[in-house]
Amino acid sequence: MIKKSIQKGNAVLVMILILSQVLLLGGCGKDKTTNARIDNTGIVATPINSTPPEDNINSDQIGEDTSASKKGLTDANFTLPVEGMRPYAVMIDNEGTRPLPQGGIYLAQIVYEIIVEGGTTRLMPVFWGKDPTMIGPVRSSRHYFLDYVMEHDAIYVHFGYSPMALQDIKKFKINNINGVANGGEVFWDLTKDRKNWQDSYTSMEKVKSYVGRVKYRTETDKGLVFKFSDKDSDFAGGSKAVNINIRYTSSYTCAYKYDEVKKLYLRYRQADPHMERITGEQLTAKNIIIQKVSNHLIKGDNAGRQEVNTVGSGDGYYISNGKYIDIKWSKKSRTEQTKYTDSNENSIILNPGQTWVQITPANGKVTIE
Repeated sequence: MIKKSIQKGNAVLVMILILSQVLLLGGCGKDKTTNARIDNTGIVATPINSTPPEDNINSDQIGEDTSASKKGLTDANFTLPVEGMRPYAVMIDNEGTRPLPQGGIYLAQIVYEIIVEGGTTRLMPVFWGKDPTMIGPVRSSRHYFLDYVMEHDAIYVHFGYSPMALQDIKKFKINNINGVANGGEVFWDLTKDRKNWQDSYTSMEKVKSYVGRVKYRTETDKGLVFKFSDKDSDFAGGSKAVNINIRYTSSYTCAYKYDEVKKLYLRYRQADPHMERITGEQLTAKNIIIQKVSNHLIKGDNAGRQEVNTVGSGDGYYISNGKYIDIKWSKKSRTEQTKYTDSNENSIILNPGQTWVQITPANGKVTIE
């Protein structure tokens, strides 16, 4: 049959086009969708045929977490991480302005922010027993985020992957939900633009339904990375921390301003209030951990992807209730948990509330006032 096709010039062109599409989709993973598209930093797929809450969601159609909406973004939304329960970690887009406002982050107990290619960052909220109606936009995995997924023994939700992330997901046998393979089942798009890779959302309901179907375990014998106090308390010592400014790169910054009435930090992104899609309110943090790490471009990576050195030790800060203390962090291997200790080498204990872990480049700039 192939020989006959070669004899027909037009058929050759058709065959080449078909084969090129097959190879492209093969590089994406097990793509079950029919509308594949390419993320500029990783290959993803568009789940156009899935069922979103609305065909096109705007600021007036932001979901229905009514209890949170009534209470607002305060620590009333916070519940302690549950020992023995496997959490869910979700890769969230933070590139430019198209993903804004992001959804579901306000319900996470812990949120990681780490540098990626292009001088920007991605976020990874971690949820224990929380059920946001919208989580996203979900974006593709980077391999060093997996180090923090493994610390919590979390089920990992992402939409595509870098080559190194794909390799490590297989190597470490990480239970994951990948939009490339399971787009239409777990994800939906906020827009009808097939070229928009920054609009894919999921919900905890869809995530848990998938987990039940594939029978991932939902319990863990891994202890919690962070210890939380059962009551709010101020540092015995420490220095004043009202304004915190973090420059990841020359093109990306985030910041926090302390609200003495709420005893929370208002979060800013690129000098603007960082908003939550579901509630329409500004994101806040009770605790901020700044962890300084070294990073560099991966040699030979034509997309400019990063290597982030999560293993080893370094300096940082723990910030809460208007004050900060110096801390040390250490991590023996990619699969082991990071230890965060104070000047007396005691593990830090967090105030009850959402905690942002800012994995900050050592050559960036942190200002605390």
